[in-house]
Amino acid sequence: MPLMLPTVIRNFFGGYATRLYPFKDVREPFVRARGHIEFDENKCILCGNCARRCPAAAIEINKEKNELVFNAAHCIICEVCAEACNKDAIRVEPKWRAPFYSKPVEVHHPKGKEKAS
Repeated sequence: MPLMLPTVIRNFFGGYATRLYPFKDVREPFVRARGHIEFDENKCILCGNCARRCPAAAIEINKEKNELVFNAAHCIICEVCAEACNKDAIRVEPKWRAPFYSKPVEVHHPKGKEKAS
């Protein structure tokens, strides 16, 4: 126990070992950082490639309601959906999404579906 006492005292008065994100020290993302997924409703044609390829099942396509449902809490930002999109309607933004305390679900109503017909 006496060997641990100097370490405990040093840690108690030494300050923080990590950043106080998101309150302080928010840094710019580094090159090729995976931040969050963005959808362009003007380009999407609801083909479903993104939903089929998503390993986390974070994207659902409902063609009857003409909507794309994205569950951000399930997304692992692997970029597979962006690679699978033929219309470049999905992009990976380098900025991180703000921390959330409830599971956000985004519902998008693509306008590009009329162009595909």
